[in-house]
Amino acid sequence: MTRAWIIAPAIGLAGTAGSALAQAALQPHLAAYRLELGDRPGASVFLEAHGGLVIEWQRECDGWVSRQRLGFVAATEGGETVSHDIRFSSWEASDGSRLRYAVRSYENDELQEEYRGIAELAPERGGVAEFAEPHEEAVPLPPGTVFPTEHIQLVLQAAEAGKRFVSHEVFDGFGFDALTQVTSVIGAPRPLEPLPGHAPDVGSKSAWPVSMAYYNLEQSEAEPQFQATFLLDDQGVLYDVDLDYGDFRLAASLEQLELLDRPDC
Repeated sequence: MTRAWIIAPAIGLAGTAGSALAQAALQPHLAAYRLELGDRPGASVFLEAHGGLVIEWQRECDGWVSRQRLGFVAATEGGETVSHDIRFSSWEASDGSRLRYAVRSYENDELQEEYRGIAELAPERGGVAEFAEPHEEAVPLPPGTVFPTEHIQLVLQAAEAGKRFVSHEVFDGFGFDALTQVTSVIGAPRPLEPLPGHAPDVGSKSAWPVSMAYYNLEQSEAEPQFQATFLLDDQGVLYDVDLDYGDFRLAASLEQLELLDRPDC
């Protein structure tokens, strides 16, 4: 697995026009998902896989904190058992201008990759990502770049506005080539089944189907490096997540959802 799937919270953005767009706003929450091997046409590198995905979005007075962890154990045709564990944490300023990020990737309990740094953006001028791990390196970010939190907010706004296609250059911090072109196709909203064991007001009653394709900006490939599909409600909660890594897929089913408080700023 060459990279993690990183999706961060939707933040309030500058320049929003119209009250309809303002109706969709992220609710701080903690969501836990059950991971299983997804259906895939043709051969998969794994026979079976089981694990979990946890996404936590905490609101602070000056920004958002995101903590995500994806881990699973899989069996191969050769009878081997392998494990993957990816941990991502970040803080992003409310105006989308600054991102602190830390990513660790483990395979069979051994650290494989670690990235940590700070990225900054200036309006219409781009910016730079300053990596501290695995070694110091500066990566330029072109004008138009957005961080993951702003990216999801833009997708959420597009869904509210009835748009069906958006594309953005997104930097998430997972590697020196972490700047990717992400194209999102948004479908019409559909009803959601209530979560078992939750109060009726936890979660939304409908959500938009979203398909995101991630392309490497340095390579002219017709096929995306990675694809994610899910249902996105107007609180920013994800349902029925499907992660396509190319040679295998993972299906994530929401099992627990806890709505968290906002700070009194």
